[in-house]
Formats: sequence, structure tokens, C-alpha cells
Amino acid sequence: MNPLEHALDTLLCLLLLVLAWKALRAEHLYQSAIFFIAFGLGMALAWVRLAAPDVALAEAAIGAGLLGVLLLDSLRVFSRPPNGSGKARQNTDPGDAETATATTSRHPGARATRLLATAAAAGLAAVLVTAIVRIGDGGGLTEEAAGQLEGSGVEHPVTAVLLNFRGYDTWLEVGVLFLAMLGIYCAGGWVGLTGGREPDSPGPLLSWLIRGLTPLLILTAAYLLWLGKEAPGGAFQAGVLIGAAGILLRLAGYPLTAHLSPGMVKLGLTLGFGTFLVFGIAALIPGGAFLEYPEYWAGEIILLVETAAAISIGFTVFAFFAYLSSRDGSPSEEHNSKPSTTNSD
Repeated sequence: MNPLEHALDTLLCLLLLVLAWKALRAEHLYQSAIFFIAFGLGMALAWVRLAAPDVALAEAAIGAGLLGVLLLDSLRVFSRPPNGSGKARQNTDPGDAETATATTSRHPGARATRLLATAAAAGLAAVLVTAIVRIGDGGGLTEEAAGQLEGSGVEHPVTAVLLNFRGYDTWLEVGVLFLAMLGIYCAGGWVGLTGGREPDSPGPLLSWLIRGLTPLLILTAAYLLWLGKEAPGGAFQAGVLIGAAGILLRLAGYPLTAHLSPGMVKLGLTLGFGTFLVFGIAALIPGGAFLEYPEYWAGEIILLVETAAAISIGFTVFAFFAYLSSRDGSPSEEHNSKPSTTNSD
């Protein structure tokens, strides 16, 4: 590595530290959200410098894009007056927030809490630095993975590891998303996903822009999914783009949930986890291991599994956003206003 690359990496590290500090210490929440988005983009550049373009794509799509949209939309929601009231929500004024922050900082336990959090962060950083130093120059499992790449069904080592060599890890990750969405669904039900305020109607310019961007996002997701066999890409990146297309349509005023039946949503949420499970059990029938694909069908199976996982991830991302954005009214008032079954009888 030449001195110029050293200088660029040093500046990037310093930039990440400054952006992280600004995101935590910004005076207003909107500024904090913007710094967080910038931090996500900086982390994507850092992963590129570390020769990990797969992680860089995921960081840019999730860390900067999706979470940034969720943060900005949350600020928009909580800065709007409640339904049927002309009064603004409490603690939305910057002066009130600063006063509350100052009051909290004078609390006797606030200083001790900050010191404890700082000590914990410093200890975690020391552990990570120690682990990195002890790694040394060993190649890890790179050579072993490269030696088995020919029989994995794909040409990219990361895809081979995630979908073949250690496919159960990816299966469990999809399962975590499914369980999280299942918990939200159990808490709010179908009304929690489709209820709440109606999205605002988009203007002609925004409507034209959405109609142009949505097919582009879907095509890009399909390209990343197909590209994952031989280059950086895959189900998670594609799924986030599919979910982003749904969120974009939702923000523009298109009520997608009104056109989706509960069965379609349930199928979309369970498709990825269920497809993994079906192929995993199918591999046990001839005496193989769980998720051990036959070599001559491995490529086709991986593509099918990744496609199903991408659809589920996209549905989950959109369902999270749709559910949370539907709660910005007064959910308790909405439910209390409806007569119960017992009282109606």
C-alpha cells in the first residue's frame, strides 16, 4: 500500500469518527439523522477499501438508504399534530428538547451512566482491536472454501459460503426477520398493517418520478440477485431494493396494502424461510446433511432459494415500514372507538 492510500484510509477513519460523534451529539434530531445517513455511506466506502463489496452494498442499501428513510419519516410523523387536534405533539419544539436534555444531563445518575457507557464502548473497542491483531497473516478458511468452490454451484466464494457451505446461517437470519415480523403481526394484527392514516396523494411530478424509479429498482434487484452467482450481490441486497420500492410507493401515496390480501402478505413473509426448510429436509431424504444440495443441482437450487429469500426480505422490509407508519395516528383511540364484540351482543 502506497503512502497516498494510507493517507486516504486515515482520512476515511477520521471522517467516520467525526460523523459518528456528530450523529450522537447533534443539537436537533433531523441533523442527527442526516449525519447517520452520511455515516452509513462512509461505512460503505470503508468496506470497499477492505475489499468487501458485498458488505458495502448491504451497508449502502440498509445502513444509509433504508434506515435513513425510516428515521426521516419518523421525524415527519412525530412532528405532525395528532388526528383531530390542532396542537402539536409534546416535546417536538427544539427548545423543549434542549431543555429536557439539559435537565436530564443534570440528573445525578446521568453522568455515571455516560461514564459507564463510555467505559463499555472502550472495552469493546479494545477487545476488537486485540482480536484483529491476533488474526495475523493467516488465510483462515479462504483456501478451503476456494478448493470446494467448483462443487458449490456458484462462482463467487461469498455466495458459496452463505448459501451452500454454511447455508443454515443464512436460513436462520431469514428466520429472525420472519419471527420479528410475526411478533409485530401478533401485536397489531392485519389492522396494524393496513390501518392508520391514508397516504397523501402524490403530485404529478412525484407520481411520474415514482413510476419511473419503481421498475428501475425492481430490475436492479433482479440484476443483483442474478449477479450473486459470480460477483458481489445476492438476496439481501435484492430484498432491500424490493422493500425500498414498496416504501417509495407508500411514501408517494400509493396504498399498496389495500391491494394485498392477508394471504399474499403471509406467503411473501414465509416464502424465504419455508423454501430453505423444504430444500433442507429434501436433502435429508437421500441420506445427506441438512441443506446439503446435490452438486449437479446446486446452482439452480441456490438461485431458487435466493429468489424466495429476496422476496421475503422485501416483503418484511415493506411490512415493517407499513406497520410503523400506520401507527402514527392514535392507535389506542382508533381501537377504543370501535365497539367490542362483547358490547355489541
